[in-house]
This record gives sequence, structure tokens and C-alpha cells, in this order.
Amino acid sequence: MAKPKRIREGFRGQRLVVLPAGVRERIRTHPLMKGLLVTDAGIFPHAKSHFIERGHGTPTTLLIICLAGMGWYRLGGGPRQPVVPGSVVWLPSQRPHAYGADETDPWTIEWAHFEGEEVESWRELIGISLEGGMLAIPPAAAGELRVGQIWAHLDHGYTPANLAAASGALRTALAAMAQKRSPKDGQTSAEERVAASVAWMKGRLSEPLRLSELANYSGLSIPHYTVLFRRLTGFSPIDWFARLRIQWACELLDTTQLSVGEIARQVGFPDPYYFTRCFRRVVGLPPRKYRRVPKG
Repeated sequence: MAKPKRIREGFRGQRLVVLPAGVRERIRTHPLMKGLLVTDAGIFPHAKSHFIERGHGTPTTLLIICLAGMGWYRLGGGPRQPVVPGSVVWLPSQRPHAYGADETDPWTIEWAHFEGEEVESWRELIGISLEGGMLAIPPAAAGELRVGQIWAHLDHGYTPANLAAASGALRTALAAMAQKRSPKDGQTSAEERVAASVAWMKGRLSEPLRLSELANYSGLSIPHYTVLFRRLTGFSPIDWFARLRIQWACELLDTTQLSVGEIARQVGFPDPYYFTRCFRRVVGLPPRKYRRVPKG
């Protein structure tokens, strides 16, 4: 049987194999594959601008493992949920979903689509709800799952032996997930999602940002998000965001010859007078006086 062609979509070092429909139909009733058949698998390193939206879902279940960087996923009409290293995302078949890489720190992921009689039993063992979702394992353990090895087996050809090897690699990974998952509740905690939103802020300092966006990103109500954020940082989300902007402004004042007005616009303050008031409140000096203070 001919070796499958690798499909590339623009990510440097990307690996992706999709089982042709004819192969799926012939092999899915095989005694060794009807329990669990991998239909697609791949590795996307530093997947900048990666974005997928499926309004009707897919016929298969999708598993995504985040090894590095950040991203997000959304199930149905729900809010975006942040994905960080160690996140294991389970998107059930026939369920509308979307997912994508963070714009400033794009994720590196290993993933596989699969089907079969065992899928629901594996879902229950891992602790994922019927609606799908995410669980957390220690980030250092994510690579040990070797989900990328599933792709390697498919890449060797569509023989029954290679397809059985891909299914076996997936079973091994799923069993390891059940063992390695965080003992808390099998889900990424609200505190972890709030912490991820702090990193998300840092990539959007020049953009308008509303509290509702931050709460949605974390999958929390605004009051719950605000309470957890203050517990984590000691500040309200919007005050913290302003302080991040002022911190960036200090760096620009120290390292560039840009005018105060230019710096204000660059860090997201279209009104330089308002910027000066905020700067004085945080730093204790107006921008021009701060610039003249000797540093180092």
C-alpha cells in the first residue's frame, strides 16, 4: 500500500495525515479497529494564526494536547476557554466547536481524530463530561503522552498493522491521561484560567479591553472573575491592565526617544492628558519627570 502524503498548512515543522474515506470504510469494521480507529492525526508546532470553526462539529471525536504556548477552545455557543501547557481538550463528535492559537504566544499541539465503540468508555475513564471539555495534567507530563507518535504510525502507510499501531498508541495515551490528570477535579481550575487571562492581557496592551471579554475568556461570570483576579493580583482586572500599560510606557520612556503623546497612543491611551494622570497615579511622577530620573 502506498505511503500517505503529508498535508501541510503553513506551520513550520507541521505534520498531518488524514485517512482517505475509502480506507476508513474498509477498515472500521476490522476486529482490531472497530473499538478505536484513528482517522486523522498531526503535530502543529508554534501554530501561529491557527483557527478552526465547525458549526456542525465533526463525525469524529477530537483530542488536542497543548505542549507549549497558549490557545483557546469553545464548545457550542459557550465562552472561549483558555488552553495552556498541560491542557487536554476533548471535543465530542457532532458538537459545534471552535479553537485557535493565541495571537502572541501560539500553541504547540499534538492531536488526533478518532471513532469507535470504545470512545465513550475512554471519555468516562478520563473524567470528561458528555458535553466535552478540558482536563489538566502536569505540563511536563504532556509530552510523555506521545500523542505525536500516533501521526508517525499513520505516516508509515495505511496497512492494518500501522492502523492498529496508531490505535494502540492512542489507547496508551488515553490510559496515561487518566493516570496523570490533576487530582483536583479533572478540569482546569478557575484560578488557572484567571492566571491565563493575565498572560492574555499582556499581548493586547494597545487594544481596548473590556471586563466582559476577560471574564468570557476565563469562562466565568464577571463578579466571580473579578473576585478571583483580585485574590491573585491584589488589583481589579481593569486596574491591573492599566498598570501593565504604564509599565510598558516606562520601558518606552527609558529606551526610546518617542514623545509622551506617541507613547500614550502606543500603550493604548488615545488621550495623552488621561495617560499622564494615570501615569502619575501609578508611578508617582508625570512621564516627563520620570524620563529625567537617572536609571541604572
